[in-house]
Amino acid sequence: MKKIAILASGSGTNAENIVRLFHEGNKIRVVHVLANRQKAGVHDRMQKLGVPTEYIPNSVWENEAYKVVDILQSKEVDLVVLAGFMRKIDSEIINAYKGRIINIHPSLLPAHGGKGMWGHHVHEAVIADGDKQSGVTVHYVTDEIDGGEIIMQQAIDLEEGETAESLEAKIHPVEYDLYPRAIVAALKRLDTSTSNPTSIVDLEEESAFGSYAMPVEEIKPEKSAGQTPEEEWAKELNMKYEPQNEPISAQVQTINTQQTATPPPVTAQPQRVETSHEPMPSTNLVWAVIMTLCCNTIAGIIAIIFSAQVSSKYHAGDIEGAKRASRMSEVWIIVSFVVGMLANTLQFPLLLSKELLLNAF
Repeated sequence: MKKIAILASGSGTNAENIVRLFHEGNKIRVVHVLANRQKAGVHDRMQKLGVPTEYIPNSVWENEAYKVVDILQSKEVDLVVLAGFMRKIDSEIINAYKGRIINIHPSLLPAHGGKGMWGHHVHEAVIADGDKQSGVTVHYVTDEIDGGEIIMQQAIDLEEGETAESLEAKIHPVEYDLYPRAIVAALKRLDTSTSNPTSIVDLEEESAFGSYAMPVEEIKPEKSAGQTPEEEWAKELNMKYEPQNEPISAQVQTINTQQTATPPPVTAQPQRVETSHEPMPSTNLVWAVIMTLCCNTIAGIIAIIFSAQVSSKYHAGDIEGAKRASRMSEVWIIVSFVVGMLANTLQFPLLLSKELLLNAF
């Protein structure tokens, strides 16, 4: 069985489309979904489909990418699929899964790609440039944003009076159709000899699909009478098809049961990475309140604010943020104490000087 992991940040419509297609059989399966947003809609969508999700804070993606690699390797992932993932992939992950990470882009790359080109920004750029065609590109992920080798493209024509909104509505169905086919092409390429890497997909330009487009039919399996979609994919991957008639959730449960005797790891709440098991840094809230009441009110209130952030950041999975908030609360507690002590120390000399001046005159 070929195992796929999906990286997502948003509602997860593309991820759901991929899961629903490949979970009809047992040769290609989405085994795990990683999201960098704790409240992303993809968690709910995957929960309903019986696919485990995991929340990975942005701090981990930026500073501890090796933990993401460890997760993917522990799931024995063959291919990593980006579906609305709004972060640049760290080089450590790209190197560990070189040639095994793919992304989808809503334009005919290399046009309208690169930094800042995502979602409606792409469609607005297409309209502004007066392009007659746009489309969808699936490509390999490299250190260069949207610069990896193109796997497949499909073009659509723009109509008179086209808007960014109407273009986006046209693009989505193309994405749903093209991405699964490109996933099959990428998986098939992994199974072939590296001596002839271009035999999987015809990389020559096809005029019928635009100057950079490659037709979907290049990898579409020949369909015989009575074939299901999963039988087509199995044939294309040179696998023996073994149908499963259970519903999606039942299939996932069976797979997870083989791995462990405990119930499958599908929970109502997204999981956190190991960093969330670190003890929560001290909030210093008691000292902040004491300093507010006894020393300096303004500095004490600032200390209380940072103290409150420790707990919220920790439970959101931002361990580094929680540590910084804890340190800042300590700093402002000290400031409150010092200012308060100085004020009390200087109070008596000032009053005495005032009294002397009044008596002098």
